[in-house]
Amino acid sequence: MSTVVQAPTPLRSHRPTLTLPAPPVSVADLDATALEDARVEVLDGLCVTRPWPTPLRARVTDRLRALLAQAATSGAQVFTGVQVELSPRCLLVPDVVVVAVGDPDRRRITETPFGVVEVADASTRRYDRTLKLDVYREHGVPVCWLVDPDSATIEAFELVGRDYVPAGIVCGDEELSVLRPFPVTVTPAELIDPPDD
Repeated sequence: MSTVVQAPTPLRSHRPTLTLPAPPVSVADLDATALEDARVEVLDGLCVTRPWPTPLRARVTDRLRALLAQAATSGAQVFTGVQVELSPRCLLVPDVVVVAVGDPDRRRITETPFGVVEVADASTRRYDRTLKLDVYREHGVPVCWLVDPDSATIEAFELVGRDYVPAGIVCGDEELSVLRPFPVTVTPAELIDPPDD
């Protein structure tokens, strides 16, 4: 049995529908639908359809990917739109993911990433901060950043033992300097401000 979900889209006149398997859903069930939409995640057997990114969220995600890719050490690659299969019933799509060097055209990884970044907006903020952060922690993702463009903040967490501990929280023009997943310095305002053209 399948469930039809109305997917949010930036164009109000065009609202595509997605046909998803009825829960509980496995990653294999989702694959069997031949769905090519990277906004669909599976969390403990439930399908979650993330909204299309707002222009601000898309700009911040693109800038973060470029900044992290430039800082990445030789053993790491930085991607957006990559599915992370954490278990047979858990498939998440971080906004930015740092993984080991491998196939440059990855669509899905099954190994634990070096780090993930979630860029929030009004519709994803609670989901990113609670459920996804908890799943990343449970599956041993060493570094997780939560970026909130609306408040111009970045919260960086590092896994110590079985818990995430804050590695830094910055706002506006403050600089976040971290060593994991590799040394990098980020300023929220520079990710958010429009270009100077």
